[in-house]
Amino acid sequence: MKIERSLQKYFAIVLLFSSFMGTFHHHNDLKVHHDCQICTIQSNMANADTPVDVVYFTTLNIFVDPIVKKLETLHSKIVTNPLKARAPPIFA
Repeated sequence: MKIERSLQKYFAIVLLFSSFMGTFHHHNDLKVHHDCQICTIQSNMANADTPVDVVYFTTLNIFVDPIVKKLETLHSKIVTNPLKARAPPIFA
């Protein structure tokens, strides 16, 4: 029982340090080096084989929905107060 708990702690620590090593790893020229083991592991994890083709969007088309125009009409209404209420006078 004690061995299983120590193995769990060991693997948790190894996983934590390996994730930090991949996060903070860099080279001075800021490029991926294929002879570096950490760079190889990072590139293999990031560019894993996917069952479908990867599609990259190069242009972004923005369409205006009619709901936006309906919301604009709500904000453009002028609100009038027929009571002409004022604040009470200030007593010194």
